[in-house]
Amino acid sequence: MFIVAAVLTASLTLELDLTRLIRGAKADPKVTCGITTVGYRFRGQPGQSFRYAGDTWEIPREGWIELLADKRRTSYAIAGKTISLDDASPRDPFGFREVSLPSPDVLKGATK
Repeated sequence: MFIVAAVLTASLTLELDLTRLIRGAKADPKVTCGITTVGYRFRGQPGQSFRYAGDTWEIPREGWIELLADKRRTSYAIAGKTISLDDASPRDPFGFREVSLPSPDVLKGATK
């Protein structure tokens, strides 16, 4: 009786393994995301303000602020000057790019 049960169990296991071999092992699906830049980390002097995605933002005491990327926006504005985000640093492993805001002294010189 035990021998019959062992043979049946072995045959079921063998059948499952053969089925997998016959059908072929399927590769795990590759997960991809269409988002390349997740967000931007704007760095500047505390109190410095700029516009991005239709809103005005101010750099907090820490000296930086992170904002989620708006794929339709390719630039930001500071002191009336529009600057392309294409000049931002390469993406980090989390999909964020560093944007160094021009210092207020540079901006004052540019508006004169």
